[in-house]
Formats: sequence, structure tokens, C-alpha cells
Amino acid sequence: MLVFLVFFVVGGAPVPHVNETHYLAKAKHFWNPTWCAGDLFLESADPHWVFYATFGVLTKWFSQSTVAWVGRIAAWLLLAWTWQKLSARVISGKYFSIITAALFVVLIEWCNFAGEWVVGGVESKCFAYGFVLWALAEVARGNWRSAWPLLGIASSWHVLVGGWSVVGLLVVWITEPLESRPRLRDNFPSLLLGGILALPGVIPGLLLSASAPANVAATANQIYVFERLPYHLAPLTLPAGELIGRAARFGILLAGFVWLQWLLPILATGNSRIALDRLQRFAAASIGIGFIGLLGEVLFWNDPGHAAGFLKYYWFRLADVAVPLAIALSCGSLMSQFSQGMPRVAKWASLLTATIPGVLILYVAINRWVDPAPPANSRVQNAQDWQSACLWIRQNTPQDALFLIPRSAQSFKWYAERPDLCNWKDVPQDPISLLEWKNRLLDVFSHVTEWGETSRDRRLGELGSRRLGELAEKYGIDYLLAEEYPPVELPVVYQNSSYIVYQPERAE
Repeated sequence: MLVFLVFFVVGGAPVPHVNETHYLAKAKHFWNPTWCAGDLFLESADPHWVFYATFGVLTKWFSQSTVAWVGRIAAWLLLAWTWQKLSARVISGKYFSIITAALFVVLIEWCNFAGEWVVGGVESKCFAYGFVLWALAEVARGNWRSAWPLLGIASSWHVLVGGWSVVGLLVVWITEPLESRPRLRDNFPSLLLGGILALPGVIPGLLLSASAPANVAATANQIYVFERLPYHLAPLTLPAGELIGRAARFGILLAGFVWLQWLLPILATGNSRIALDRLQRFAAASIGIGFIGLLGEVLFWNDPGHAAGFLKYYWFRLADVAVPLAIALSCGSLMSQFSQGMPRVAKWASLLTATIPGVLILYVAINRWVDPAPPANSRVQNAQDWQSACLWIRQNTPQDALFLIPRSAQSFKWYAERPDLCNWKDVPQDPISLLEWKNRLLDVFSHVTEWGETSRDRRLGELGSRRLGELAEKYGIDYLLAEEYPPVELPVVYQNSSYIVYQPERAE
């Protein structure tokens, strides 16, 4: 239960989190297509079918906020239980799992290379990682037959999380000493079962590009990789300062991992040592996967089409999780060994290991107390005024009214429960819808400055009443929700100190 408490403190920001407005809106629309009907993102392809089909049904009876908390608690309980199982396979002694869990989430948060996370707002990958941890716990004790179906379930929740974990464990299996390596024919039935269980995640992923021409899919891949998610998918294209910072943080993590691997002979003995060795090889495999991703990015540097097709598979996400996992459990094993032979050293080592993540977790809690605004509202002008404007819209406009909203206003559907033309966060996954999303963003927000530079983040008021009328005519926009400055000469139906709701005039 204390491991769950660690996850609660780390991930328990007010709803909605940045990913929850995205996932839970999709899940709600999945079960009620009339909700926000006409929204491009919601009516695009559904890549995470298992999540929508399970947690989405709760939105039929409960608010999105309630469903978010139910999902968070379910995910954190799964992660806490499986982390406890995994930790017990490697470390003997009470309460070490609490320290290792805190170290695990803090290392991911502060040392990730490609922006991956495990504990936070609810989405499909939270459950996928729970089953990955469960599979690793089974492999740690030598039960390979149970691991493959568990990874199949992980893949059904999130095909890339589960898929890369399968690759990592296959490397562990191949590098296992011959005397303990299970025969392939003995594992084939469980591998087959894992593949069948993965189909609910694999099939929607394969169908994303099935109806799109090759050139459309290639263009969509480039937008997705190099414009929308380069910090996840194409790190070498990031600004030099950001790339150096990420590489330095992750480099420190890798140095710690290598040092702990060197200490493996004294970290654990017997079955614990075998289990830890398997986890460290899993982490090493994830590093190799990430290196292949970097190598591919370099090799395709002058061929963005092939580069995007290669990089869209999130080559770097597994290392962001597997390396902190191996370090956290190695540190726990080291403390356990000290506690048996050198209790005084163990006491100080445990205190130091617990203090560092403890201080950082306390820092997160203090920041949340100082600024209790939901993370999804971090880019709006005034969170309270934003919510007030959205509440007025929900209570005073038709349910099918289409809105034009600020580019970064990702929580609009969460609060207002109305469709919007486009926003930066809600990027569709299928190529045809993704291209339409990009065209809409450019049409609304892009302009050339007086210095000849192209800007893609102007305020709606800067478009002027005439242009807003043209957009309303072109897309069938019924209302405009804009920042209060600069104002435009359009009929105002609502206003507070930060936001104005207009009814744009249609172009003649």
C-alpha cells in the first residue's frame, strides 16, 4: 500500500492531466458518438481500442473527472502490486520496495531521454506497463511461460509498450545461459497465446494507415515525427541546448547503470543474482534498441520520408523505463546486501537512497500545493477564467455547435463538451485525418511576420473579424472562444476578464 502511496503523490495532480483530455475524450466518444459530434480528432481512427472499450463505458454513467480518478487508482494499484512482486524477486527484506519505487519514478522523471513516463494521468500505457512489470517478475523467477501471455495483454493495451518489451525479453532469452534457457518449443504455446492476446492492440494499429495512399501516409509520418513529436521520436532534430541537456541527464543514468552492472557479483547472490542479471540484460537490450533508433536517424538524415517511417515506432521509450528500473532494483539489492553484513552501512545507504527521491517527490507535492491548476490547463491564460468560459458554453450553446479555440486549449472538450475545429494536443493517428488536422492548424494560426518569418501560434483576435468570418464560412464554425486581447468587432455572447465568446459573422 505504501508503494501505491508513492505513486499517488507523484501522479496525483488535479484532473485533467495533459493526456487525460486526449484519451478520455476519445473513450467517451467511443461509447457515445453523438458527444462532441463533428470533432475531427474524436471521429478519427481509434488506435487504443482496449482502453476505450473498458474505461470508456464508465463515461456513460460518470463524469470524466470521476472516470479519470477511477482509472488512475486502478492503474496505480496494478503498478504498485506488480512492482512489489518484481522487487520481492530481487530484494530480500521489508520496505525496500518502497524506496525502489520512489527511485524508479524519480529517475524516469528527471533522467529520461525521450520524455517517457509511467506514473501520471490515466491512459492505456499505464496498464500496459503494469503487465510488463508483471511479466518481468515472472521472468525474474524463471517462469518464462507466464511472461509471454502477460506481454500479450500489455500489447493489447498499448502495442508499442508491449511490443518493445517483447523484443527486450527475447534478447534476454537469447543471452540466457544454455543450462537455464527454456527451449523454444516448450515456450511456443505461450508465445502463441501472447500473440493472440495482443491482437486487440495490434489490429487497430495496423488499420491506421490501411486506407491511406502511400504518399499520404509518408507525409503524415513526417508531420507526426518531425513537427508534432520530435521530442519523443526524433531527438537529434531538437535544439542543441535541449538535446545536450537530455543527453547529459541520460548519460549520467547510463554511467550509473554500467557501474551497478560491474558491481553485480556483490549486489546479490543465488536466485536474486540471477533475477537481477536478467533485469539488467533487459535494460541493456533497451539501450541497444535506442541506439539502433539513433543510428537510423543518422543514416536517414537526408531522407525524411524513410526517416519518419522508421522513427515513428518510438525507439527510445523503453530505455527511459528499463534503465531506471534496473538501477532502482540494483540499488535496493545493494542495500539489502549491506543490511545483512554491514547493518550500519546499510542504514546510511538506505537513508541516502531514500532521501534523494524523497526530496524530489516533496518538491513535486509543494509545487502542486502552490499551483493547484490541472496540468492540462498549464497553457491557458487564466485557468479559473478558462473553466468559467467553458462552463458557460456547456450550459448555453447547442451540443453540436462547432468552436474555434486557442491553439493550446487542449482541455476545451473536457470542460465545454463541444467539438472544436483543431488544437495542438489532439492530433489524429490515421494519416488522412492527420493531414486535415495540419491543414486546419496552418489555415488558422500560421502567418508571415513583418520580418519574413513564419509564425504558427498567433492569437485568434489577431486574425481580425473578416478573416474569422471567412473561417466560419469555410468550416461551419458557430462560435469563437478567444483570449480577451486583442478584441475583434464581432457579436459578443459571453465575456470574463480573460476570455470572450463570439458568434463570428459569415463572409458574404
